[in-house]
Amino acid sequence: MGLVSVVGGRWRRRTGGPEGPGRRGTLSLWLGGPEGPCYRGFRLLGFAGLLTVTVALGGCAPAGDAEPAALSQVAAAEAVTSTETDALDTAALPEPTFHHLHINAVDPEASLEWWQTVWPDGEITEVAGFPAFAADGVYHLYTEVHEAAPGGFDVDRHHAVPQSAFWTTGPSTDGLAFFERLTGLDPDGERFRFLPVYTGPDDEDGVLHSGLAPYGDRLLTVAELEALAGTAPERGPNSQDFGYLVDPDGVLLEFNGNAETDELFYGHLHFWHEAPLCAVNWYVEHLGARGMVRDPCDVDRGPVSYPTFFPSGQLRQPIGTVRVANTGLMWYTRQCRDGRCGAGADGPLVPSRGQVVDHMALSYPDLDPVIAHLEAAGIPIVEGPYPFGDSRAIVVEDLDGLALELIEAGLGSEQSP
Repeated sequence: MGLVSVVGGRWRRRTGGPEGPGRRGTLSLWLGGPEGPCYRGFRLLGFAGLLTVTVALGGCAPAGDAEPAALSQVAAAEAVTSTETDALDTAALPEPTFHHLHINAVDPEASLEWWQTVWPDGEITEVAGFPAFAADGVYHLYTEVHEAAPGGFDVDRHHAVPQSAFWTTGPSTDGLAFFERLTGLDPDGERFRFLPVYTGPDDEDGVLHSGLAPYGDRLLTVAELEALAGTAPERGPNSQDFGYLVDPDGVLLEFNGNAETDELFYGHLHFWHEAPLCAVNWYVEHLGARGMVRDPCDVDRGPVSYPTFFPSGQLRQPIGTVRVANTGLMWYTRQCRDGRCGAGADGPLVPSRGQVVDHMALSYPDLDPVIAHLEAAGIPIVEGPYPFGDSRAIVVEDLDGLALELIEAGLGSEQSP
């Protein structure tokens, strides 16, 4: 069986639950942060001699269900089982914080106004000389370009063209209220066009949000849908609404939540990866994120499931998840393979530089140990150090070419407004 370790997480094994005593065990990993603890259920399944882990989709559990201890107070020594590797020691790496997405836009002013309408609690500002939208302590930064950058989401092809490792961002919020507010502002869908969410392989039209699907946000394989045929539609007691919009630049927005969900502007940061569990290993080992390290990490893909914006179903297994100080990052396997996205769409993910979403930024209180670790690990620093506001930053690339700006945001830094 493969080895699994939890870096910076707390776990407990349960033998009861919906599957009954003595059935499959459940590993519960509490993912905390400044906005409150989050809960993710991991089901451990023996498959082909490997340990595979699947993660429940959704945002933070309601406060009443959450464990009170914050993950930041949990030591890495509380690991499940440590892998025996020659990896460099990551204990000295400071914990990163998600800082911003950097977007190449033809009209940043129009983009900022769109996001201000989508998320009224945010504000238009400036960060390190860039036009920016700020909300809940994170940012969208903009660079003005003369023509539309490649990599925008193509609503007719159901994926970005070309596809980088970036998939989607968006809020955790009451999904139904979010949908109703924006459709009330724009009944014709000229500014806020909700993408169809397909409920099964025979659904050619889709619904505008998952709450309209027969089984809500329950992620069901084709076999599971067939087994439910003829039964009354039913939503789970904690069902959440999710759906999708595309911003003026082609950035895909996903919203997700219900009336009990805590509002959070950056509730979703999802990415594609050739091997999602290997992405987790890389971010844990080289950037100081917290997550489960798996060996082996390149495992078989599971079946497609619905609902999804992919008419052919979405590949959701394996899923990789890490935690940074203020949010979680999730990776799914590359979707455009085996002809699923049409002729000519198969192929590896492209580097993100120059795309609509040019890069993601993480901040650290001190870049020196990060730089030292990257150099010792042989990971190229492709740009920098260079000034960022009154601080400094570098750029590296992850395993699939997603550019990562690493910013020093120590005490006294004025790189944020």
